[in-house]
Amino acid sequence: MPELSNPYAAPAGSAPGAAYTASVFGLHGRIGRGRYLMYSVFPTCATLLLTAPLFMLAGSLPFAVMLGLVLLALLSHLLIVAARRLDDLDRARRWVLLLGVPGINVLFVLYLLCAPGNPDANARGPAPTSNVSAFTQAAWLAYALPPVIVLVLYILATFKLPV
Repeated sequence: MPELSNPYAAPAGSAPGAAYTASVFGLHGRIGRGRYLMYSVFPTCATLLLTAPLFMLAGSLPFAVMLGLVLLALLSHLLIVAARRLDDLDRARRWVLLLGVPGINVLFVLYLLCAPGNPDANARGPAPTSNVSAFTQAAWLAYALPPVIVLVLYILATFKLPV
């Protein structure tokens, strides 16, 4: 007799033996609070440092287009990372639209940073591994990089770039 599928069975992604694999650029999978902070702060700071000269040359069309493309790539990365964090919180990915609402977006990011994820496997994958060291590293980066960026931008602003 053929085996019937059980509609009440757990989804395949939540198998108890499934192993968690962390990836920065993946579209799917859950990430915890520390990885969310790390995956969002570091690319943002790196992008600002690398595109600082483009901000100063944004008056010409090719540089403005290049700057727009870089910032669009950063925005897409940040939206994907927020959606993956929502996967860990067992919330619908459409909640990421709250990032586009001024005022609410700050509260939403604080929610993503502070709310504990689901400790068990869910339909979106196995639970993330402990990331205490990632959280510590991300916290140090979150505090150390913005002053460095301001210093670098100040130094770059003192130079007159040829246009």
